[in-house]
Amino acid sequence: MTRTSSRAHGAALLGAAALLALTGCTSYVSRGIDNDGKAAELVWPGADRQQTWQTEGSFPNRDNLRAISPGATKDQLYALIGRPHFDEGMAAVREWDYVFHFPSGGAVTSCRYKVIFDTNYKARGFHWNPAICAELVKKG
Repeated sequence: MTRTSSRAHGAALLGAAALLALTGCTSYVSRGIDNDGKAAELVWPGADRQQTWQTEGSFPNRDNLRAISPGATKDQLYALIGRPHFDEGMAAVREWDYVFHFPSGGAVTSCRYKVIFDTNYKARGFHWNPAICAELVKKG
């Protein structure tokens, strides 16, 4: 093997190893996410199980939440509601999770919000836990 072909072979092996490493770092919290961004089973990450970026959650702008629609890009979501609060992976991440708080009736209601992306990384699925939280967004 020549020195040039040895370098090329080494670079190819290194590239393959890096790709495998990134693939190993990719994770989905929910199960059975199809190409269209639908999950067979929603799974909500817990602070004890996933690294959180923002453990305390946030108080989102309700108008910004109402502006989110199917087809939104990750950049558009980032501009409207910020980065996801959990670390779902490093590459090929197809779901983002948030913890939002809403003042209501003199108390604060905490809600989980999940966005699931299709294979083109366009937002397709929007889920609230508990489901009543969707009504809090509409009221505000």
